[in-house]
Amino acid sequence: MRWISHLILLTSIFFPLHPVVGFQHTIPDPNVASQLISRLSGNDSADKGSILDETLASEGKLIVAVLAQVVDRTATRGTAQEWQLLLNSDVSARSAIHGLVMLAAAPGREEKSRQFGTILAKQFSASSIDGVSRFLARMLGSLGNSVAVDVLRGSVVADQQWSDETIRSLGSISGPAALKALISLMQDAPTRWKPAIAVALSLRIPSPELIGVLESGLLDPDDRVKIAALDALVALGAESAMKPAIDRLLAAEPQQKGSHSQRVLELALRLDANQHEIYARNLLDALLLTPGVPEKRRIVATRLRQQVGSWRSLFDGASSKGWIGNTDGYQFSAGEILCTAGNGGNIYTQEEFDDFIVRFEFKLWPGSNNGLGLRAPSSGDAAYAGMEAQILDNSAEKWANLKPYQYHGSIYGVIPARRGFQKPVGEWNQQEVRCDGRQVRIILNGQVIIDADLDAVSLGGTIDGRDHPGLKRSSGHIGFLGHGDAVAFRKLRIQPLNRTPDPQQPDDSQKEK
Repeated sequence: MRWISHLILLTSIFFPLHPVVGFQHTIPDPNVASQLISRLSGNDSADKGSILDETLASEGKLIVAVLAQVVDRTATRGTAQEWQLLLNSDVSARSAIHGLVMLAAAPGREEKSRQFGTILAKQFSASSIDGVSRFLARMLGSLGNSVAVDVLRGSVVADQQWSDETIRSLGSISGPAALKALISLMQDAPTRWKPAIAVALSLRIPSPELIGVLESGLLDPDDRVKIAALDALVALGAESAMKPAIDRLLAAEPQQKGSHSQRVLELALRLDANQHEIYARNLLDALLLTPGVPEKRRIVATRLRQQVGSWRSLFDGASSKGWIGNTDGYQFSAGEILCTAGNGGNIYTQEEFDDFIVRFEFKLWPGSNNGLGLRAPSSGDAAYAGMEAQILDNSAEKWANLKPYQYHGSIYGVIPARRGFQKPVGEWNQQEVRCDGRQVRIILNGQVIIDADLDAVSLGGTIDGRDHPGLKRSSGHIGFLGHGDAVAFRKLRIQPLNRTPDPQQPDDSQKEK
């Protein structure tokens, strides 16, 4: 601890009152940050934890002292030798602070992160130097704690010249506070920063409020804001971007048709990914009817139109036609397949599929449990004889102690899914499952929750320790595997994937089913 006493002594000598980062008039002791870096680069995790505690003590005096060595690298001062010494200490200080940020941002250190964020936010508010403020904004973004949201937002409203960095940092902070700040800035910030704010919003999960503020941006008198808002809506796959995207394509000069066509193509891809295949088809039809579209873009649009036009329904909306198995355990009507409480069992598509993308919506009741059979035979336990992707109410207390591979979206016993993306019970969720060769990818409400190679995850045995011969199947039925709980399904459709046969592999018809 002697080095901390030495540091506090130096701090009292060089900065006797209120230290303001970036204002060194005396060359600081470079050992302060260097000693931190040396300890941070070690392998002792317990020591790293104690470093964080030590630096946060006494309202972060140690952190403030290190930050006092950060300079604006564009503003030289003193002799060449003095400036070089300042730059050397600046490099050490930035490295030390970055290392501390990484420690504080680690899972399980939420309170330390909040304390660190409070200290950095206070220093950010006190700084008026461009290079220093940019560094502090970046560190607040890397830390990702919402405690900094208000000071970051205030900096943008005040039209500070480093607001571009501040906006990027706000975009890096997850949670509703940062999203609310970005939405309000899109309305209240100086016009010159609104394009950057639109970019930050384009990286968020869509919500009606977010889409609404971007749609308002389409009416802004500044064309840069209009374009940024449109591009953000395109990135989010919003249907409201269709008309302005086509309008700009129609109005574009011949030499600009290519870039505007590309925007329309990107929107069509996003709409398709968001399960709005009809909108995507209509948009591509409009593009193909527009004169002056470059031939290369037209070729891409034609291929994409064929792709989005290849979806077909797995359910006629009114009957069990096309389904086999325990169809009496489900109700097929009003556009939904409903498994009521106390009923269920297994139902399968009459047709078998090999490589495909299947999309559907599902609605859960409290404690719901069902499953999605993939490449499954029409008899036996689909979780082992084929594959079963869990359909489960993750929020139910009775499922609180399941294995990771038993929660929603997981390939049962084989691949755990990421959690946290289900909508509340009673709301419709969107899900996409792609089985392409040995690769399985599952998207829930726009978020990838599984993306895995079946051979890799089963090499040496599966995580549940059981045999899963169904993982080797190359084709089979798609099904719903009921367990007596209420679940509803709708908008089931499939897109078979056309794969080029491998001459080294046997024909699928010869493989064991």
